[in-house]
Amino acid sequence: MDLEMSLVVLNILFFIVIAFSIPFLLQLWRMAKNIAITLQTINQSLPGIMQNVEEVVSNINSATQTVNGHIEDMSSSVKKIQDTLVLVADLATMIRLPSLKKFVTLSAFLKGVRVFLSVFRSTC
Repeated sequence: MDLEMSLVVLNILFFIVIAFSIPFLLQLWRMAKNIAITLQTINQSLPGIMQNVEEVVSNINSATQTVNGHIEDMSSSVKKIQDTLVLVADLATMIRLPSLKKFVTLSAFLKGVRVFLSVFRSTC
């Protein structure tokens, strides 16, 4: 009798587990169906998305090449301007030093002449 009673209890527990697992299995089946629909939608729209990505990448490459070209043009122009400024600065230094010495010498000479004339006038 104990064996029959334990088999009945085990059968009841087995049916309870099956009854509670049915909603879980139904939900799992619905989810699998939804995943299949989603996968089909992704597979249909993926070629268009990939084409758009390729266009974007192509446009970015074109823009990068254009910007690189402009930067190279600007760098050569900036280099020319920089070389010109260095040349002008060197030229100004070369002109300034001898001219400045001549100017200082001339102003000292004129000051000496002025002092001489003022002393000459005061004594005469």
